[in-house]
Amino acid sequence: MSSEPSTPHEDAKPHFIPRSAELDELASLLPLLGVELGDNRVFNVWGEKGVGKSSFISEFRESERMRKEKVLWIQPTRDEPLDDIPEFIRACAKTIRYPSNPDKEKKISEQLESVQRGKVNPIVSDDSILITRSSIAKQKKAYINQAAASSVGRTENVRDDFEINVGLGESKANNHAEGFLDALPLKSLGTDLTIIYIEHYDRLSVTVMDWLRDYVFPAATNGAYRRSLVFLLESQDPLRFAYPLENWGDWSNLTEDFQLPPLNVSDTLKTARALVTDPARASFLAHGSLGYPADLQASAKQVAALDLKPARAFLETLDKVDQLKIAALSLPKIVQADEISSLFGQEASSIFDWAKELPTDLIARSSNGKALNFDEGLRCEAISRFADIPKFQSYAKAWRPAGRLSRNVPSRNERSKLLLLAGLLWIDTQLCNALFKDQANKILPFVTDSKSIFKRKQNRYCISSHLRDDLLKTALSMEHPGVGIVFKKASKLWEERKTEIESQISQIESQIEDREQELKELSHKQTETIAQIRIQDRATNESDTPNKGPGLLSKILHRGEGDSHSPDSLRKLNKSLSAQIQAKEGEVDTLKAELHSAQDALKHPYVPATLQ
Repeated sequence: MSSEPSTPHEDAKPHFIPRSAELDELASLLPLLGVELGDNRVFNVWGEKGVGKSSFISEFRESERMRKEKVLWIQPTRDEPLDDIPEFIRACAKTIRYPSNPDKEKKISEQLESVQRGKVNPIVSDDSILITRSSIAKQKKAYINQAAASSVGRTENVRDDFEINVGLGESKANNHAEGFLDALPLKSLGTDLTIIYIEHYDRLSVTVMDWLRDYVFPAATNGAYRRSLVFLLESQDPLRFAYPLENWGDWSNLTEDFQLPPLNVSDTLKTARALVTDPARASFLAHGSLGYPADLQASAKQVAALDLKPARAFLETLDKVDQLKIAALSLPKIVQADEISSLFGQEASSIFDWAKELPTDLIARSSNGKALNFDEGLRCEAISRFADIPKFQSYAKAWRPAGRLSRNVPSRNERSKLLLLAGLLWIDTQLCNALFKDQANKILPFVTDSKSIFKRKQNRYCISSHLRDDLLKTALSMEHPGVGIVFKKASKLWEERKTEIESQISQIESQIEDREQELKELSHKQTETIAQIRIQDRATNESDTPNKGPGLLSKILHRGEGDSHSPDSLRKLNKSLSAQIQAKEGEVDTLKAELHSAQDALKHPYVPATLQ
């Protein structure tokens, strides 16, 4: 291996990602041949930052397969935030991509532009579309309705002296949706699927998202404007955590998540070799990146420029066994004394102390002596020497979860707190206080304020999906208290809490049953009372003397009851019963809400069934 600086490949494509398996998997999920009834409509490609989601989707769109499929791509959030519906449609018009038929792109774009300008074909207008003269457009005075529109004649050309005002409120939103969908090509005319790719969901305003959910999705699903249309999103977590408050309307049960993990070892090495010329440096680049394409590209020039001569001279002073230790210690960017047990087990402490005393300037010690910073040239030289050795490969495999965790949670203080929570599933204030006592005031703010690490669901929090697996593997390899004593204590607390919740559910169900029986009796009594009122009203209406009092027979039958069966008394009773029924219904609603809350709590245990 040359110790001279290397150079990146001049012809290397920064977007190149050899993810053949993942590309095939995504292709199998999307309805590329057309959406059928019951097919999924919302697809979420998720993975941590830097994993290459946008590049992967771009590679998929421009792949050989897409050049054979009849699929239209639209990418509205590529450039800027979108505050209103015309802006969204205009952005769609600007980002049309049809890999298998580029000649169609211009026409589709022009049709969408016409929609966002309100220039629709008058012949297909309905009563909610008003055609106005341009000169009075600001006053929105109707000039012609549907009947007059038909006199314009069948033409695809919009007359210059007409302006289309697409209604107000719901009519306007509905016609925007229909116009938008009408501009998209039909499956019967040769386009099997239209994909609206939203890579920046936060750039869609609430107005636009409400419009999509309430108007576009339903119209695209059923009726005259039905289209073979899907939404493709990207995020750092599954849909239920990435957008916990989002409602997908008619498509709520037609969603699917697709996890994009870091590159596997083979693909990482292929990508690294495409970025730098020297195979040994490419090997170090691959190991250092941990499979993140963004890190590969960001580090390529730096790795290519490293001077390896000092590192080579130092390593030659050590035997092969010690060189291998240096190679393993070179896997972390910063070697923390309490975080390398996943590499060396019980020997971690002694190996750290050994490395700390090595006579070289290539290893810097922290001021407190608990961390080591290896020179990048030393890391590169050491790793490249042993990259193909099975023992080193086992070190690299063991380190990978901890390395990814360190990358995604760079703060050592935050990692220390996070490792304490590694064995937990759902975390709330009650659990935090019970587990950590006086230290809860340090742990709880970390949980509630770290939005990139924890995801919230009502008053509960869970560790973000893109961190959970690596965190658990790291904690298990370290035999950390988070998967030991903390997990055991939380398990016991959950069993107690579970028993308490189940008892609470039983009591609430019994109370609901009692209230509903009482409600049934009150309703029955009210029905009888209303019947008596109607009988008396009918008798009164049929009498020649409306003010005549009860007859002799009625007085005899109701002797001792006073005025309880008089019309006024019955109406007062009916009013009282209505109030009682309303109050009882309120009690039932409250109890059902408590029941739902208790049942929901059972679905969010403190700990997983097993730590695997």
